[in-house]
Amino acid sequence: MTTETELIFSPERTSNSSFHVFSSKKASRRRIAITQPPKPVSCRIYRYFTPAASRIANAVSVSSKTFGVALESPFYTKSTTSTYWDECFEHLECLGRGSFAEVYKVRHKEDNQLYAIKRSLTKFRGKSDRDQKLKEVRFHETLTTHRNILKIIHAWEERERLYIQTELCQSNLLEYSAEHQISQPMIWHFLFQISQALVYLHSLYYVHMDVKPENILITNDGILKLCDFGIVHDLRSPSTLAQDGDARYLAFEVLSGTISPAADVFSLGLAALELVSDYDMPVNGDVWTDIRELKLPIEITSVLTDLDLRKLLFRMIHSNYQQRPTAKDVFDSPTIREEICNMISPFAFNQHRHEQTLSSMNSHDSPISHGCRTPTKKPKRPPNYGGYHDEHSDEDLKQLSIHDHSQVTPPPPPVAADPLRVRLFPTDSDEDTNDNHVYFRKSPVKFKFDSSGAED
Repeated sequence: MTTETELIFSPERTSNSSFHVFSSKKASRRRIAITQPPKPVSCRIYRYFTPAASRIANAVSVSSKTFGVALESPFYTKSTTSTYWDECFEHLECLGRGSFAEVYKVRHKEDNQLYAIKRSLTKFRGKSDRDQKLKEVRFHETLTTHRNILKIIHAWEERERLYIQTELCQSNLLEYSAEHQISQPMIWHFLFQISQALVYLHSLYYVHMDVKPENILITNDGILKLCDFGIVHDLRSPSTLAQDGDARYLAFEVLSGTISPAADVFSLGLAALELVSDYDMPVNGDVWTDIRELKLPIEITSVLTDLDLRKLLFRMIHSNYQQRPTAKDVFDSPTIREEICNMISPFAFNQHRHEQTLSSMNSHDSPISHGCRTPTKKPKRPPNYGGYHDEHSDEDLKQLSIHDHSQVTPPPPPVAADPLRVRLFPTDSDEDTNDNHVYFRKSPVKFKFDSSGAED
């Protein structure tokens, strides 16, 4: 029977090839001094990752064409205290921050151009997490040739973080709609641009799964760009578990596992209804179900005076996904094909150029030119909202500029965010909303139906 001391003290071979087992009980009985066994030889353990203090920053490209190539720049000196992100870019402002990443407006020191960089807040959690993020980068790069998809410039990893450099846009549709009233002709143009992006995406057998105003960016020229391809579903891989996007714009059939391009068409139609009516779509509840049964609130239906637009949007959010039009059908609708496609984007931030275009269109008596200009009607605000100011009309400014320039009151600074609407990058203090806006089929969100999609 093995004693406790025999487990503690292992035998050691001596010079005369004999073995001695150290036993405290036997040694005390024989009154022999106990000698401790020699210390085991320690072997140095090499970690896979070296300590951060002694690790030199090495920015490595993860773009498809230059994958694995170390980045070089006259402004970049590899050291333990500096990074490519810090030395090669001037950080102008933080555009937003989420649970996993933050977006900065930067100026590249080499070409002096403005860009947006999405920077991971946390390090890679492991090999699978890194592979998943790099897969999203490579997929995004294959789509950047389209005009209505956000263009990715470069991507790299540094100190176990991912950096994605993209073109800089002025805003997203959610923030834009908080400051401007969206007219029905603008909704036509919204459908015209985003349907083109979806036609291209669906032709490659991909479903975006998260079409919503926050994921549609606006350039200075008014071009709408679809972005955020983190949960894109590949229809050629049916075994892949699809992730559900924002519940506000989620199609009914997705909850039962039916994934098709019609889910993106539904989200596009519901986003259009939200923009034109300024109605915040519910996340769950009875109203959520009623909307998917075409029982829309009066706040939405009352603003749809364009019968053709109303008919198209109702078809796009049909409860039966097989009855919905495809993205190509939306793009080929008569109003878009005959009128909207010939217009300059009403979302352009260059108002001077846009007003000149509208004046030339009005001279030709365009049937849909009226109402395409961003209206001067102020957005809805609380009575005590501090960012609400009266503004001079164009005629007032013209009269004042003729007589005395000192009388013109400078316009107030733009309000960064509207407290009445859902944020693009929610903070940790928001307890009512999911920061990621991602809902899985086994979500605890309570609906009036079970997970199979059947009604109670």
